[in-house]
Amino acid sequence: MGLFLSRLYSVFESFCEETPARILMLGLDAAGKTTILYKIKLNEVVNSIPTIGFNVETVEPVKGISFTVWDMGGQDKIRPLWKYYFQNTEGLVYVVDSSDRERMAEAR
Repeated sequence: MGLFLSRLYSVFESFCEETPARILMLGLDAAGKTTILYKIKLNEVVNSIPTIGFNVETVEPVKGISFTVWDMGGQDKIRPLWKYYFQNTEGLVYVVDSSDRERMAEAR
């Protein structure tokens, strides 16, 4: 058990570098990306307007671990620009609105 915990600690320790990990958050417009971002950052639900361009926030979900989250707008005219933001990204969060069944194929 002690060996398992020390290995787990070393995994989390690798996230505690000086620069936060870069996370890219993508999804269709009105999927809830900005709501998720500010729920993690502020721990409250924020009413937002459609994101034109992107929002960038540094969040610390657990003490000692921080991420720079890039919340990209999901309008169809902005989606071709997504490919330029993948460089130097350590993680990807793709948000799908499961209640919007009409656009499920488009999200895929």
